[in-house]
Amino acid sequence: MKSNWNLSLGLKQYSPDYRDDMLESPERENLLSHEKEHKVISEISLDSCVTDPIESSNLFNLDFVVEVPDRIAPQDELPEMKHKAKLLRKRVMDCRRRKDLLHLLLSYPMKPEADQPDFLLLSKNFTSINQSCERLDRIVELSMTPSTYLHERLESVAKDVDDFEYCLDKYDFHMNLYHASLRLLSTSGLKEELALVCEAEERRRWIIDSAVRQITHCIKGGKLSAIGISCYAGIATAGILTKALEDLPEIKSMFGAIIRATVLPCHNVREVQTSIAQEINRLAGTDLSLPLTPYKFLLFLHSSNEKIDLRDFKIPKDGFVVLTAPGSNVYQTMPVDLEIKMEDHLLPWKLFWVNVHYFDSFREIALQLIEACHGHLLAIVLLARALKSVTDAVVWIHALEELTSPSELPCPVEDTSENVMVRVLKFVWERKSTVTRHCIRNCASVMTKGGNHSMSSLVSSWIRNDLIETEEEGEHVLRDLMDSFLLEEVGYNYTRMRGETRDILFKHFIPHLCPLHVWKEGSGLSEAPEVAEWDAKVIVIKLNNNELSELPERPNCAVLVKLFLQNNNDFMEIPQLFFDCMPKLRFLDFSYTSIKSLPPSISRLVSLQEFLLRGCELLMELPPEIGELSNLQVFDLEGTEIIYLPCEIGKLTKLECLKVSFYGYGNSFRESKRIKKRIPMGFLTRLESLKELSIDVNPDDEEWLADVADFILELQKLRGLVTLKLYLPELVLLEAIKYVPNCKITAGLHKQRVISCLPHGVKEEFEKQKNYLKYANGKYVPTEIQNTLKRTSAFFLDRHWTVKKLSEFGTENMVDLKFCLLVECNELETIIDGGEPCEDGEHYCDSGNDERPVLESLEYLGVYCMMNLRSIWQGPIQKGVLAKLKSLALHNCPNLTTIFTTSLLANLTNLEELTIEDCPKINCLVARESSSYESSLFLPRLKKILLLDLPELGSIASGLFIAPMLEKVIIYDCPMLVTLSPAEFSSSDLKMIKGEIEWWEALTWPESKWSSERKDLMASVFVELKRDASLMDQLADNGSSP
Repeated sequence: MKSNWNLSLGLKQYSPDYRDDMLESPERENLLSHEKEHKVISEISLDSCVTDPIESSNLFNLDFVVEVPDRIAPQDELPEMKHKAKLLRKRVMDCRRRKDLLHLLLSYPMKPEADQPDFLLLSKNFTSINQSCERLDRIVELSMTPSTYLHERLESVAKDVDDFEYCLDKYDFHMNLYHASLRLLSTSGLKEELALVCEAEERRRWIIDSAVRQITHCIKGGKLSAIGISCYAGIATAGILTKALEDLPEIKSMFGAIIRATVLPCHNVREVQTSIAQEINRLAGTDLSLPLTPYKFLLFLHSSNEKIDLRDFKIPKDGFVVLTAPGSNVYQTMPVDLEIKMEDHLLPWKLFWVNVHYFDSFREIALQLIEACHGHLLAIVLLARALKSVTDAVVWIHALEELTSPSELPCPVEDTSENVMVRVLKFVWERKSTVTRHCIRNCASVMTKGGNHSMSSLVSSWIRNDLIETEEEGEHVLRDLMDSFLLEEVGYNYTRMRGETRDILFKHFIPHLCPLHVWKEGSGLSEAPEVAEWDAKVIVIKLNNNELSELPERPNCAVLVKLFLQNNNDFMEIPQLFFDCMPKLRFLDFSYTSIKSLPPSISRLVSLQEFLLRGCELLMELPPEIGELSNLQVFDLEGTEIIYLPCEIGKLTKLECLKVSFYGYGNSFRESKRIKKRIPMGFLTRLESLKELSIDVNPDDEEWLADVADFILELQKLRGLVTLKLYLPELVLLEAIKYVPNCKITAGLHKQRVISCLPHGVKEEFEKQKNYLKYANGKYVPTEIQNTLKRTSAFFLDRHWTVKKLSEFGTENMVDLKFCLLVECNELETIIDGGEPCEDGEHYCDSGNDERPVLESLEYLGVYCMMNLRSIWQGPIQKGVLAKLKSLALHNCPNLTTIFTTSLLANLTNLEELTIEDCPKINCLVARESSSYESSLFLPRLKKILLLDLPELGSIASGLFIAPMLEKVIIYDCPMLVTLSPAEFSSSDLKMIKGEIEWWEALTWPESKWSSERKDLMASVFVELKRDASLMDQLADNGSSP
């Protein structure tokens, strides 16, 4: 029979074991044909006393035997056993209810969330849970049962319950929501609403049909032999339900006889069973004294009272029993395989009202909406959540039209169940923003069927894919999706999408989703995309790294959030109305373009939060309209040639980060416009939200000293300032900014150079440090520098004219120093002087305080162009000195003769990279002090060595054992290095030795030191360094640029 919702077909696929053997077997067909011709519906009266019980009938087994062993348990053990049995029985009853609920749900048109094999295993065990409960009840009733016997039976039942709970647990996600709704019958107002539902004849008929459909499914499934039906006042009596079942042609075709019997309190079980057996024998024409042949019959057994006890009633072998009873638990009347509660078929209405939360004003529309869902429970929940707290009648009416009007879907859906889900999800989908829809697509893509996904990883994925910007925004979208029931929370920080929802979204909605991004960065475009692409509902446009020279005059970008146009070098002019229709734009990047000005329409970007104009070298002036960007938080003008800041910039009260570069020769331009100051007086005090300020100026700008002196006091009022980058030509100004946690300060009379010996990459690395101090062109050691040095983690000493050793700045001021650059300090002779010996033989450090190791935190030390540098360290070496040093680079030090002593080498346990270049007096990296270090292992973490332009180098480490983790060695222009020591190349991690082929071929390999295997290994990792190619390029190719 094809049901209203094709349920018979649909449920077969969920129960792979389903077989209607009665309809497939030829013998059974003949039997059915015979039964149809002799169909009997018999109603027997149990009041007519049965005087001859059928003791030997094979229809029933009337005895319930519990073997009682001889040994009797002590009475004090029984209470504990009974308590355990009581707790176990509670679990059994819970399993019963969960099993009944699952069967109820699977009779409705929706897909289960667990696999078919799981349900097959579950359906095979439907009866076992009832049998376990019955055994448990009987055992407990035997008060004299020995404890050992009772314990064994409890263990046996407990194992059955564990197995059944394991099967049911796989359906928890499928059942939990509906189970919760069924428990809410007593909720205030819900009883009254359900009573109104039952008043309408057509709705009562629908509920009865739903119950009949479930019962029919149970009978046809072949796994059950008895079901119980708990009637519900106001829906249907037992007679109405029985009549509805009897009238079904498929029920009539399955049984030889349909028998009705009513049990009254005065009847006992034996009377009931004997009467039924006599009636079956009569109908079958069989002599009662002979064994009965199998005869298929359907028994409608009605219990007229809750107190009737049919627990000893035995199910006939070839019959199917449908017990109808008042009350809420037929299991107390008779051990049926399944209980069907008529009130449970009010579930569609319960689900809707529990989830919508508001329906008083729209009761009639709500009832029509539920009916339009044709019993699809998931669709009902989705629809209810979409209408939750909606008070606009137009929305409710539109929802009803969506579900009842002719379909306008691009792909018509014939299946009623799928059609309902598609219509409901269309109503939900159309009420989501473009961003939310793309977040839904992302969820559906990453969530496999039946899989859970962490909420935090979902939000991270949305941010990574430019769907949202912040975690807060992601949490808002996540909450919206869970409120809509598109996602469900499953445990802490985990969520899940139902498979049916996911399948419908992928099939009908996600393929038609408009692109959210236009990503054409680095595509070689010389022309901007068509206007239609700008006008689409995109939130991100990336056109950076192209060759654009023009943009559309007035694109309609109503939902655009991010626009990337940086690195279009040929782009010079922004159209005047370009920003007119970008009300939601929050991020704009025009960096490294050739624009000269900003159009007045810039004032329309009222949502703009981040505006980047880095490296726009032709941009010299900002329009007054810039003050209208009231939500601007980040304004980056670094690398521009701004001549002055307009006073309107003081209106940007939400500004948190301001970076600006000033043109050094704009005095005449400012005078022509009667602008006295490049930085308006008092504007900084209005930027109360400012956390980061960076001002870059031309070091040759003679007016800067006066300007910085004017606004330096204003900085002290910005108590929220965290990072400050500033050039201070006068050292006395350092005291005014000492409260700022992270200062990036250039101090001293800094002059711009045409050529610098410092590689650009090293300078960039220095400027990445959290805070730093650069002191240029000094002639002494000022107290202001020493005090600032205490608060900094990176120090750049540039062109100091008198200092002979770094320790003159006070080693106590460099305790936290991690990064140190020393450039062109031509009087510098050594980095640190460990102290001179005193008369009593003790030593002292320059600082006078030798409690903490010198430079104990230093990780990088770079030395460039030091004409008089002779050593890294002078004097005794304290344990822990330079213990954290990871990288050491020495470049162009013509008088350097000593790099390491063995005692210093012993401290460098964390050194990973060593670069020595253009130090012509170095003949060995290590000056050996004694023979006590012969067997020691040095530089245990060293991975990379670069030795460049060292004409006198004859040995790397004087044969000491070094670098057991060495990976890469580059040697260039070291003609005196004619042999290598195995102690210096013992690493098993060695991947490359790079050098000139002439040098490699001239090396000698003493057989007393080098085995043939080791020589072959060295040869296998050698890579030629070509003389006719750029040395720097070859070093850069291997990530080894000094």
